[in-house]
Amino acid sequence: MRIIDLKVHALSVERHHQTVIAAPGRTIPPQDAPPTRSHFLLLEVHTDDEIVGFGELSDIEVSRVDQEEVLAKLSAVLLDQDPFHLEHLMERLAGDPLLASAADSALYDLQGKALGIPVYNLMGGCYRDQVLVSWVFFIRHPELIAQEAEEMVRRGFRAFKLKVGLDIDHDEECVRIVREIAGSGALIKLDASGAWSVEDAIANIRRLERYDLQGVETPTDRRDIAGMARIRRLVGVPIIEHADIFQSLGYALDLVRQEAVDVFNVSVVGSGICRTKRFLALAEAAELECLLGSTVEMGVGTAAQLHLAASSPVVTFPSDLVGPAMYVDDYIERPFRYEPGGYLRVPTGLGLGVEVSQAQLAALA
Repeated sequence: MRIIDLKVHALSVERHHQTVIAAPGRTIPPQDAPPTRSHFLLLEVHTDDEIVGFGELSDIEVSRVDQEEVLAKLSAVLLDQDPFHLEHLMERLAGDPLLASAADSALYDLQGKALGIPVYNLMGGCYRDQVLVSWVFFIRHPELIAQEAEEMVRRGFRAFKLKVGLDIDHDEECVRIVREIAGSGALIKLDASGAWSVEDAIANIRRLERYDLQGVETPTDRRDIAGMARIRRLVGVPIIEHADIFQSLGYALDLVRQEAVDVFNVSVVGSGICRTKRFLALAEAAELECLLGSTVEMGVGTAAQLHLAASSPVVTFPSDLVGPAMYVDDYIERPFRYEPGGYLRVPTGLGLGVEVSQAQLAALA
């Protein structure tokens, strides 16, 4: 089997609301802030056996990504290649993790379809058939957080993550609201997006500990591993960090060596399925738990994440796969739906197990 053609579809989809995280210069959006749009590239790969595989570049900044350049780069690596030669092809794309992760998903999709099996059976089989999702509250006015929390509790979610880091008083009010609405049994974690100094992180986490937090992600600059280790020693809440943010097992190993984290955040979007399995193996060796982070994927991106989680025993923390409910539309024939408790069911069809709708690609182009 050889790859004979590639296409790249540029897509745009509206979010239900803005997705603000802590960063220099950002402020809490007003109550009447309009929804924003997310932009995607969908990779379509054809083989001489008339099999088609798909991969997703999720929620990209269109000013930084040129569709024709992406097609040219991927064509130079993938055309006339055997999609089963995954390690070799990923090595050639190692300098561009976004392209590598999209190609990785497409190649796994092709392999599964060629063999007549789901992708998770290429990685050890189906350890779990559903994945617990933590609904993500982005930084918004507290009244909007309350409305959103009430809606998500009605929809059955029992795990939640709040983006924080712009204003600690605002952060505490939002955490208080979610805890009050979701109840004492809900799982609540925070993500400061690296906005706090080490000392502020210690003080702020201690202030918020009384809300029974499941964990705090990226409490300070993720490059300051010693600082994270100090935070972890001095607070009573598990610390979560993006193990694969630099595409480096060495970075993840430093997190382990310096005892800086309790939980790895990993993602197909950052490393692809193939390489993310390595971070999961390291976590297992270090006896750490894992969750799947997200750049708010659509259909193919979500499917790739679910197949990874399905095959991985160490993915035990609620994952952040909120794309199916964050966007007003999708390009797959049967969009994902959350089941009671906030679970996503792992697709069981061939390859990634989702079918792309050409009509929806045209509608979202």
